[in-house]
Amino acid sequence: MQLIMSSPAVIDTLAQQSIIDPIHLNKYSILFRLCVAALLGGLMGWERGRADKPVGIRTMLLISAGAAAFALLGEQIIDASRRTDIIRVDPTRVLSYIISGVGFLGAGAILHSKRTVKGITTAASIWVAAAVGAACGVGQFMIAFLLFAISFITLWSPWVRDLASGKIDEELRQNSDE
Repeated sequence: MQLIMSSPAVIDTLAQQSIIDPIHLNKYSILFRLCVAALLGGLMGWERGRADKPVGIRTMLLISAGAAAFALLGEQIIDASRRTDIIRVDPTRVLSYIISGVGFLGAGAILHSKRTVKGITTAASIWVAAAVGAACGVGQFMIAFLLFAISFITLWSPWVRDLASGKIDEELRQNSDE
């Protein structure tokens, strides 16, 4: 069985930049990371459900928690590989496979007909939920919460929705005509 090989410098550089945590995680840290990912993903799904979109709480929660689990597993493999000089793994591969795997889910959410394309926002939400989960999985809670806040405000705010649909432009034109 062939393992993904990488230079030791890559892992050491990432560890120094706190992108990966070289210490072994206890079960409570793992539980906390998964729960935060599930909570944030669930909230994103709640918003999609309120907007009457096909992807709701359960789907977004599972995507976010799943991405966190894969990121945690990658972190654990990296931690185990640091204990030996025989195996070196590339931590960026775990994240790249999460991104491409979630891309397939997002593509399934997009519906295309002759004149319209629907589901692009839901597909983007799926992708962001995975990013939030992956950030939680590697312990980068600041990134996770900021990304969640940006996406939640973007999805839920009537002002942003009106701006995207052109209602604000129409109101500005009507006011300038008066």
